[in-house]
Formats: sequence, C-alpha cells, structure tokens
Amino acid sequence: MLDFIFGTAAAVFSGLGVGSGGLLVIYLTMVGEYEQITAQGLNLLFFLFSSGTAMLYHLTHRQINYGAVMMLVAFGLAGAAAGSFLLGVLGGNIVRKIFGGMLIFSGVLALKKAHAKRTSDINIEPSAE
Repeated sequence: MLDFIFGTAAAVFSGLGVGSGGLLVIYLTMVGEYEQITAQGLNLLFFLFSSGTAMLYHLTHRQINYGAVMMLVAFGLAGAAAGSFLLGVLGGNIVRKIFGGMLIFSGVLALKKAHAKRTSDINIEPSAE
C-alpha cells in the first residue's frame, strides 16, 4: 500500500513539474531495499509512462523543437553508455554515493537560485524624492 501511495505522489509531483525521479530512486533504495541500478531502471520505466501524456500534449500542440530533441537524444545515449560503463567499473556502492552527491549538489543549486530570485523580487530601492 505504501508503494502505491508513494508512486501516486511521485506521479502527481511529476505532473506538477517537480523532478520526482530522485525521490523515487531514494524511496526504492531506502524503503524498498532495491539495488541502486534496479531502482534507477524502475525510475526510467516510471518516467516513460509519466512523460507520455506530456509528450502527446506537445505533439498535438506542435510545441516540439526537433533539432533540440535530436541533440538531447544523442547526448542521452552517450551519457547512458558512459554511465553503464562506469557502473561496471566502479560498482554499485560508489555509484550510489555519486548519485547522492549529485542530488545534494542539485538541491543546493536549486535553493541558491530560489533564494536569489526571492531577494531580487524583494529589491527595496530608496525613493528618488
């Protein structure tokens, strides 16, 4: 039941534009006790289904930049091959630590960006009187 609740929450967050993939991998490895590589594979499978609706919407509204898509596909395939190679060389424990570090790093960057936006929105300037 907990898996269903968390999966549904991850789908809702994904629909709202929140990057829920990291949350799903953390849940699967910590609560579900899946190996890191299995959790990431399940996350990719989840992503295929959760992004399908968005893709259909953008296709029907002709909002796809095909040049950018081709570039992303090329770099995505290269990254997947490099990641798979590194997993074989480094092993699961090192990859888990690298993944955790990347999540922390991206979270810190997101917080800094949000803080900078908030302080620029407040921007109190003295009056010119």
